[in-house]
Amino acid sequence: MNDFKRLNELVAAGKDELNAMYRQLDNPSDIVLKMLKIAGFKGEKSEKIAVLRRIVDLKTEPLENELKKQGREEAAIGRIKDEAFELVREFYEARFEKLLARVKEEKILDDFYLALLSGMHGAGLAMNAWQSAWDKQILQTTNKEFEAKFASMAEAIKFIDENGLYQKDGGQKGERSYGAVLKNGDKYDFAPYVAAFENEVKRVADALEELIKNLKTLAANDEQRAYVTYFEKLKAAFCERENDRVIPAWQDAERAWMEVKGPLQPGHPLEYYEDAYTHAVALEWDVRLAGASDFDEEKFKASVIRAYEQICEQCGIKDAQLARQVTQNVARTQTYISVPMIYYGAELNGLFSAQVVPNDETVSKERGKKIFAFVEHVYESAKARPFMKLSGEIFSREFLDYGREILFKKPQIWKKTYEISTIGHEFGHILFVGTDTEKAMNADGEFKFIEEYKATTGGLVNFFIGGDASYEMSVFHELIARAVGLIAWREVDEVRAYYCEGLIHLSLLFDSGALSFADGALLVKFDREHYAKFKEICLANYKNLALHYARRAPAGEFLAKFCEKEGKSYLPKHAQARAFVEHYYARYKAIGNELDESGEWEKWQAGEK
Repeated sequence: MNDFKRLNELVAAGKDELNAMYRQLDNPSDIVLKMLKIAGFKGEKSEKIAVLRRIVDLKTEPLENELKKQGREEAAIGRIKDEAFELVREFYEARFEKLLARVKEEKILDDFYLALLSGMHGAGLAMNAWQSAWDKQILQTTNKEFEAKFASMAEAIKFIDENGLYQKDGGQKGERSYGAVLKNGDKYDFAPYVAAFENEVKRVADALEELIKNLKTLAANDEQRAYVTYFEKLKAAFCERENDRVIPAWQDAERAWMEVKGPLQPGHPLEYYEDAYTHAVALEWDVRLAGASDFDEEKFKASVIRAYEQICEQCGIKDAQLARQVTQNVARTQTYISVPMIYYGAELNGLFSAQVVPNDETVSKERGKKIFAFVEHVYESAKARPFMKLSGEIFSREFLDYGREILFKKPQIWKKTYEISTIGHEFGHILFVGTDTEKAMNADGEFKFIEEYKATTGGLVNFFIGGDASYEMSVFHELIARAVGLIAWREVDEVRAYYCEGLIHLSLLFDSGALSFADGALLVKFDREHYAKFKEICLANYKNLALHYARRAPAGEFLAKFCEKEGKSYLPKHAQARAFVEHYYARYKAIGNELDESGEWEKWQAGEK
């Protein structure tokens, strides 16, 4: 009875509806008009783009950048962002309810899966209601106070450790938490989510209890019963009140989650990019829908293991325990070529292009990983977004047209490049990471700032060693465009790890001669000669990084080879790269939401190129 092909069609149609909003710039929908009003915008094109990026792509940065450009005060920007979240939340809640009604009406799914989606939606509404309180307590209160209180992250970590503002994993400080700092006068405590957000978590727990009750009566096989076990463990994790038992409870939930292998994959709180201090795990909540794909998972995993073993051999890394864990994690990884179907909470502030989870290495050591790759979602989004003035100012028409030709006319090359770069990135996270790696390397709070670089480069190295040479230039093009684009996140706390990744890539691209910057102009030498030079430099740097990970050396030591602290963020040490980053970011702040008015986007959309 379950027609997942039809379900994928409905989800794709919904995405097309959203993407079409970019083509209606002169006739904006009600939600666009409401968001313009919330922001106090007059309706200029750049303002509409900022609003559409918030609604369609769930990106907060363009909206924030537009408000800053207009000189709005920090408090006003915060209020507008909160109101924008509420509007987006209502918009997507209504859309998901319509989708679920359509699924029921067309009898696309059986009673079990209908109950699963309905229950996930019910819990999702509760997560949406919780998200604002989570953001206010953790990001806007504790993190703002800690940012003002401590001169460095190391100083903040010392304070956190001395005051026990963490949860334990195996008797030691955990690398993530499911709780919040509470302050009573001058005294600080750390409370699990259920104590810090009692009413909000009760609503989530009640929704999960209803979901469990319904699924129990309908589960007819082991695959379905795996969902029931998972939701039972998840509810217990949300409701755990003893700090020292919280992480173990979540580990139990994620062990059970790894046994959920159906085409409807639930997502729960997994990542902790937003909270730099206590690593409170964000309120992710979603269902990912797996679809048909020609991705050869086993072949890809075999190539990743071969590349890893080759790098270890060339570097003289002899750590049998680590090698065993890495190769087992790769071999056991479940890859889901999927689309985001319904999503709530933190994900209404941005979706992933791909994800490898769980982050808990204790669980992964036992059960492996799941990789979710949203290839169609990312592809359709990339085609739908208008061309921006900044890209046309920075890059030559020849460079831009190379990428546009692939995007609009060679989808198989685009998707293969995504596989190499993005799926490669997710597998790259697994390499050189054992159960103790992050704990040992994160004393300075900078582990994530090199880990994202390690992941992307791990995917590249896998390609360098065993990839099809016919994709070399498309992979090189994607890397250059990505590295430059990441500069826009210079002042965005929750994605600073990706910004730092970009800085390291840019430093190597300048070293290779592929990029140069003089007199306010970026010159890109996009040819096989400079690809080969970059490949050589990139491989050498990855080997140094592999040795760094093998030694469990502080992450900050590797980062310091390329970047230096500048205020809250970082800048490259490489002189040309630094000059370019400062130039690009200044232009991003000035014209980041302005459209390319050349008519090129319209021509490519119409297939006239």
